[in-house]
Amino acid sequence: MEDALSSAIEEKETAPWGYQLILDCFGCTEEICCDLENGYEFLDQICAFLHMTKQTQPYIFKTCERTFPGKPGYSGWIPIIESGIQVHTSGKNHFVSIDVYSCKPFDRNEVERFVIDWFKPEIIDTQFFCRGRDFLRRTVETRARLQAPVAV
Repeated sequence: MEDALSSAIEEKETAPWGYQLILDCFGCTEEICCDLENGYEFLDQICAFLHMTKQTQPYIFKTCERTFPGKPGYSGWIPIIESGIQVHTSGKNHFVSIDVYSCKPFDRNEVERFVIDWFKPEIIDTQFFCRGRDFLRRTVETRARLQAPVAV
């Protein structure tokens, strides 16, 4: 029983702060890349799909035609208690870029399937990162150093 407890403590001490999945979707239709309502619904629904808690509604902005003529698309973000999810699109390039960042673990394969079903890319490229590796241990170490008395 003690080995299981030691293992659980060690796992907690070396756990990362969060997890980030980056998905680059190529070959999406221009219509999907330019549909603000679709982008809004994506951000809203992925939170429900991942059982994450929205802090507010999604924010989504059309690419400014005056500043970037001929480059339709949008950028959107939803703040979640667990962190945040963002999406950026480029209609003429048929490209969607998504970042899912959460302190709560999630199944990256399920997220990839959700994104494929939603945006219908021809090709998808993913990268997964652990953020703040060894967070607890490193935080305790740095906190101890920062609070140590200053030598005069």
